[in-house]
Amino acid sequence: MVIEYDGTNYFGWQSQPNRRSVQSVLAQALMSILNQPITLHASGRTDAGVHALGQVANCRVELTLELPTLFRALNSYLPPDIRVVHLQEVSLSFNARKDATSKEYHYWMYSGSQFPVFLRHFMFYPGNYRIDWSLLKECIHLFVGEHDFTAFSASGSSVRNMVRQIHRFEVYDYENGFLSFQIVGNGFLYKMVRILLGEIWMVQLRKKKIEDLRLALIQPNRGKHRLCLPPHGLYLTRVFYPDYDFWGSDQSSPSFPFFISKKGFSF
Repeated sequence: MVIEYDGTNYFGWQSQPNRRSVQSVLAQALMSILNQPITLHASGRTDAGVHALGQVANCRVELTLELPTLFRALNSYLPPDIRVVHLQEVSLSFNARKDATSKEYHYWMYSGSQFPVFLRHFMFYPGNYRIDWSLLKECIHLFVGEHDFTAFSASGSSVRNMVRQIHRFEVYDYENGFLSFQIVGNGFLYKMVRILLGEIWMVQLRKKKIEDLRLALIQPNRGKHRLCLPPHGLYLTRVFYPDYDFWGSDQSSPSFPFFISKKGFSF
């Protein structure tokens, strides 16, 4: 399954006692339709408030319905803030998390003077700031390649290997205050994307220097305070696999801002 969801009203992907999660809602929908136990494996967890356009999950079931019928039934059962956008049979050995080779995240921000109220749950608004684009791009390019990202991760994870490789990291100007950060890597640590962007934003605010970012990569540790940007600007947009392309021949990632163009915001 490829799933998109608005994470505003969920405590992330992962099932948790007494808390509403995307995983639990989706599993319950499948159990109700197929009348059998369901164990979902996702490409990775998303935190509370984080959105997805291309979360990938798999489960092993005794299929009693045709796939098109199951697809329609599932989306009829799910709440309006979760939708399965693609459904197919895969090898029994497939695992959405273990087989993933890389992931792509987008982070949306608005830095203009008139922030649309309808976007308050879907992008970060730090206030009206003039972006130093050359400095922003210089900061971003620091992180491309293989690094120990300990200094740009949060505690609370059992992961021991903190080395990750960033394949691509770019920022796009949609004009009129809208900008999008897009990052692709072979894996991400706990809150890593939001902390990377938080530290880059601190350089924009002149509260830190670009040398501070370089030093954090050379001497990785969590000893210093790191700014973590809010979750509602973050989207898991795509997960890559060696044997499956769930997006078909279209190599471009799903695009969130269907209402944002070079002319600005519009419905």
